[in-house]
Amino acid sequence: MDTPSPCDIDPLLDELRSKYQQARKEASLASQGAELHPIEEVGKQIRLNRKKQGLTQSELCDLSGLAYGTLNKIEHGHPSVRLDMLVSVARSLGMKLWIG
Repeated sequence: MDTPSPCDIDPLLDELRSKYQQARKEASLASQGAELHPIEEVGKQIRLNRKKQGLTQSELCDLSGLAYGTLNKIEHGHPSVRLDMLVSVARSLGMKLWIG
């Protein structure tokens, strides 16, 4: 068996580096995805923050401009809640809403 020359190895090393960088990128995206919370968890966090601040649902409705039923859906993780509604509630509580 012939020993590969340095010229033959360079393309292989470049390909290996490229695959390694791609794997690192995919692993990073996967770890970020694991940190994301489904809508149910978002609702729990909103409720928790509301209660920490000593606000009733009615008071938060007044602050955010949302109807009581809408806030109730958000806090219970209803999947049909619009993004602008979540943003309004989060801002009213001083929370950041990150979408990755």
